[in-house]
Amino acid sequence: MDILELIQRGEQNVEGHNHPVRLRQAAEQFLCAYAPFEGFSVVAASPQAERVLGAAMMLRPDLCAEGRGSTVLLDVNIASGTLLARAARRLRERGNENMLVAVALYALTSDAHEWDVPEVSQVVIAGGSDSQPSTRWELTETRDDRVVLAG
Repeated sequence: MDILELIQRGEQNVEGHNHPVRLRQAAEQFLCAYAPFEGFSVVAASPQAERVLGAAMMLRPDLCAEGRGSTVLLDVNIASGTLLARAARRLRERGNENMLVAVALYALTSDAHEWDVPEVSQVVIAGGSDSQPSTRWELTETRDDRVVLAG
């Protein structure tokens, strides 16, 4: 896949959220990925993720978006993890030393073994471009680049 195809896929994922049904599905996808981290705070890593997180918070008004304590960072697309890493760095700079988990709705590339999302202990892919069941990539605490796939 070349860079233009990658950009186009990412844009299509975001544009899909212009439709209320697709936005609700994205919010529900996020909530399913969030379930194992119940009680964690939530933070959007991008403006596109803010929209999905807002929809998720309408479905679950008890979600806390303070970015304090253990926190789940949400982004719509992940290609390299840059936006998630920046969001994690901002939380660390504000003094959050707790566990940070990254959740992306869509993986734009298949090279998960090459992802390095600093400050994040786990990356969870909530679905895919075809809304398949979640796949999870867990990065070990020692950052030894081992990747564990769980379905």
